Amino acid sequence: MERLTDLTVTSFADVLASDAPAPGGGSVAALIGACGAALAVMTANLTVGKKKYADHWANAESARTVGEPLIAQFLKAIDEDTLAFNKLYDAMHLPKDTDEQKAARRAAIEETTKEAANMPFHTLTLCEKTVTVLEKLAGRINPNCASDFGVGAASIVTAARGAWLNVCINLQGLSDEAFVKDLYARAKAIYDDVAARADALYRKIDAQCRPVCNQTEG
Repeated sequence: MERLTDLTVTSFADVLASDAPAPGGGSVAALIGACGAALAVMTANLTVGKKKYADHWANAESARTVGEPLIAQFLKAIDEDTLAFNKLYDAMHLPKDTDEQKAARRAAIEETTKEAANMPFHTLTLCEKTVTVLEKLAGRINPNCASDFGVGAASIVTAARGAWLNVCINLQGLSDEAFVKDLYARAKAIYDDVAARADALYRKIDAQCRPVCNQTEG
């Protein structure tokens, strides 16, 4: 099976727009997260080596070291999320003609649904790590890439929101109440934290990037 990450942007958009049940929102959340992490690394790269920002080189290099592996992890999650859904889809189509088959099918659906919920949770944890990288860079980058930094922050908010929704919708189908309560609580804590922190970074960049004419607004 061809990996989604090996597709061109056009081909990925085409398969996403098709009537295929996957890839879907979970894989897209991971893709957007990868873009957010990449933009964070980009701002670090545009800072290191510029004499004017020499005081920030060490910080930018440190952020880059942490950020680069996150890009790869997000990209891996694109395919892993779709694979998890495909396992669930296959479980839902297991035979159910006998009591034994019905029991086996229920168990398979329960197990693969847990996996399908855990994958976007993993994406949430990557978002949490990435917002920490963004905060490390905030105010200590080449100001010419401020808008790129802002798009990175906005991307992480969007990725976290997408991952959160995919955790929640998969938890709806589970009978293991202890698993549901535990994963829901952990996911909500991470989502609320990431959304607040990344939104704050975005708002600062939004104010910084506006033209002088914004002073006359409202």
